[in-house]
Amino acid sequence: MRRAIAWLLLLAGLGCAAAGTLLLTVLAPPRTLTVEVAAADGAVAVVTAPGVLDLTGPRATVSARATGGQDVFIGVATARDAEAWLGDAARTEVTGVGGSLDEPVARTGSTGTGPAADPRAADVWVASADGAGSASLSWGTTTDDALAAAGGAVALVATDGTTAAPDRVELSWVPTGAAARHPSAVPLAVTGGVLVLLGAVGLLLHRRPRRSAGTPARPARQEAA
Repeated sequence: MRRAIAWLLLLAGLGCAAAGTLLLTVLAPPRTLTVEVAAADGAVAVVTAPGVLDLTGPRATVSARATGGQDVFIGVATARDAEAWLGDAARTEVTGVGGSLDEPVARTGSTGTGPAADPRAADVWVASADGAGSASLSWGTTTDDALAAAGGAVALVATDGTTAAPDRVELSWVPTGAAARHPSAVPLAVTGGVLVLLGAVGLLLHRRPRRSAGTPARPARQEAA
């Protein structure tokens, strides 16, 4: 019975270890975590909530494309400055990222009505990029004390502040730490290793001793005198 349990532990451990290894290698999440954001009807800007840019990794990249070759503007500002610039303008806010590591989904909400000013004329941006039809901006996710005191850094995507926001916006990160692997990968690998060890020890402890060559299986009967 104990020998059978040891074999079960060994086989279960090998299965768990194999599953954990696959999740850490072949079945690991994509190296880039990317979500697409669709601006709501009437929105003149897409803006991230504080903390979204700092989701994971050393840098966040914001990319946008507008149909018809419209100018695209991407800016990073403190949450306080961005809110003051937007006022009551209609915008789509990216509040977080949900879904799985393989299929992340942006969580969004809509607020505000009406237009905003031309973002190019504002002096609130700590980093910005613009281009005809598309633009991209990379931002380091380390927040200093000044940014933290002003609510953190947020990214804003717009055209000229009055027409519709770019119809395709992407946010991407290179995941690090727990965001770079499936949550069950390491526990499976560790559990598998422990079970394999227990099973191997069990088999060694309950190994049947071998009979030496020439030794009879049963003691010979003594004949009566």
